[in-house]
Order: sequence, then structure tokens, then C-alpha cells
Amino acid sequence: MERGDIKKGLNIYLYYWTIFAFIFFFLINYYSRNLKVSFENLGLMISVLSFLFGFLVNINFSMIMSRMSSLKSDLASETGRLVSLYSLSKHLGEKFHQNVRELIDEYTIHTLRNYNNYDVGRNVFYRMHKEFESVEVKNDFQKMMAGSFLSNLNDWEQVRERLEYLTGKGTEWSLKFSAYVLGVILIILLFLNRGDTFTNALFIVLSTVIVFIFLIIEDYDNLRIGDYTINISNSEQLFDLIEKERYYPQDILSRVSLENGRTYRIGVYNPEQKEEKIVKIIYSPVFNFRLARMARNLWGGKHDRKNYS
Repeated sequence: MERGDIKKGLNIYLYYWTIFAFIFFFLINYYSRNLKVSFENLGLMISVLSFLFGFLVNINFSMIMSRMSSLKSDLASETGRLVSLYSLSKHLGEKFHQNVRELIDEYTIHTLRNYNNYDVGRNVFYRMHKEFESVEVKNDFQKMMAGSFLSNLNDWEQVRERLEYLTGKGTEWSLKFSAYVLGVILIILLFLNRGDTFTNALFIVLSTVIVFIFLIIEDYDNLRIGDYTINISNSEQLFDLIEKERYYPQDILSRVSLENGRTYRIGVYNPEQKEEKIVKIIYSPVFNFRLARMARNLWGGKHDRKNYS
């Protein structure tokens, strides 16, 4: 059983709250249906703000998509480097090979658990370098394998540094702030532009869409969408390669497919202590019930069972 001090947020996409935004704007429109405000050139103001808002949103999404593309590429590259390191270590002694195996396992757990903070894997990389320094080369073949191992280790560090930068970097705050300000002003103008059934419906729908855009930008910016699925797949590949049970944090179980009869390592998280314990459990039809019971036993009955349903 392993432990880790980690931080967790809500396990929910922010854009799910769009439905509440729709209800909110619907109620505002309904209870203020008799409120009429007249402004000259209101339509022109809405048109200009709509153009500016769309322009800024387009820039934000362009930056986000560029970041996502780089993340996917670097995650695949990192997986390839780790596979090469594991394969090459087989030729450099059994003890070194087993140490590399454990380090890859530890690194994969850390980065899957803290996928938006790759800095947690830095210490494992340093330990990998330290382990390599203890390798004793006994022949020319091992010398060649050691050279290849060191080359892959250096390549991995470059990829890892890029991932650390990309996961720690968000969209330019000034662009997001400007888009949000324009979006809020646009919602206000749409509210003031109401007067008949069409403009009322336009206010509700467009305001809800604007809020949805705000929330989807935040989801992408916080890496809740897209790259995590790639990271899960790459991690599964590594766990299978090093012949370790697959590890999943408790909050991503709904995103993965579990095989009946297979043993998994599940990170059971306690939000009060901000600590995770890893337990081994065989998947079966009563998996959720058993996991909830194990969580209660681990955390003295204070753990929230709904995370496993």
C-alpha cells in the first residue's frame, strides 16, 4: 500500500453547469418580462461586441488547441522514451533493470495522479540518473546499450521539461479576462434588447452559449478535457509493459474500461486529509461496493462512497 499527499478539485466538467445557467437566464427573462428599456443603436452595439467577443474567443481557442496538440505529441514521445529505457535496461544487469522498472512505475503513477502538474515526476528522473551512474559495463555490447540508454534518458528529460511547461502553462489571462468582460457586457445588452418572443428567446439561448464558452475554456485550460484520456492510455501501456497492475486514481474510474477478474491498483483519496492510499482490488460485479467498503475501512468510515458509483 502506498501513500501520496496530493491536491484534488471537483471531479466534474465545469461546462455541466451550463444547464443551471440556462435555467437562471430563463427565470430572469420570465420575472422581468414587463421590464422594457430603450436604447438608441442597441442593435449596432450588440453587433460590434459580438464581433469583438468572437474574435477574442477564437484567439483563446487557437491557443488552447495548440497547447493540446503539443501535449498529445509530447505524451506519446515520453511513452516511447520510457519503453526504450525499460527495454534497454534489460541488458545492463537484473538489479538495474528491476530498479528502472520500479522507477517507471512510480513515475507513471505520479504523473497520472497529478496529470496537470508534471513537476511531481522530476525527483524520479533524478533518481533514474543516479541509478544509471551505478551501472557496471562489462563488455562492448553493454557499453553500446549504456550509450543508448543515456541518449534516451537525455531525450526523455527534454520531453519531460516540455510537458512540465505545458501542464503548468495556461491561456494568457489578459485574453481570457478581456473575452469574459465582453461576454458579460454582451449578455447585459441582450437582456436590454428584449421586447418580443424572438428577442426573449435570443437572450436566453445566446447568454447560455456565452456561459458555456466561458466554462469550456476553463475546462480546457485546466486540462480537464482531451489530453487526460491520452495520458490514461499511455499509462496503461506502460503498466502492461513492466508487468504491474494498472493504477487508476479513484476519480477517473468512470473514464476507463475494467476487465472482469483482473486486479487493479486504485488510488483511494481522502479529501479531508488530502492524502491517497493505493489498494489492490479484483474487478467483479460487486467492485463498487467492495471499493467503497475498503475506503471506509481505510479512512475510518469518513470517505464519500458516491465517488465509486
